Amino acid sequence: MPINIKKDVYPEVAEIWGISSNSIVLNMVDGREVKITASHNIKSGAIPQYYADYEERVEFEIGGKIYKVWAEATYPWQDGDTIEECLELAIRWVVNPH
Repeated sequence: MPINIKKDVYPEVAEIWGISSNSIVLNMVDGREVKITASHNIKSGAIPQYYADYEERVEFEIGGKIYKVWAEATYPWQDGDTIEECLELAIRWVVNPH
């Protein structure tokens, strides 16, 4: 798993799920689900190495059926030299976007 977050650091976050080596899903206490992926800039010598890509799970209804999908979310650009740095900075923006 890319990062280790202590249990009591973000009280606004109910759960943090590692879904790959560079992606996590935050289950927020307000019911939101936010996926953060630290995308790697593979161009040689590129700075920054990683930047955060955000998605939120949205729900909609068609013909009486409820669907849940991931949709692009707008949070401020965060980056980092490592996956860990990128994800930790991105979590801070999701938890407190001010």
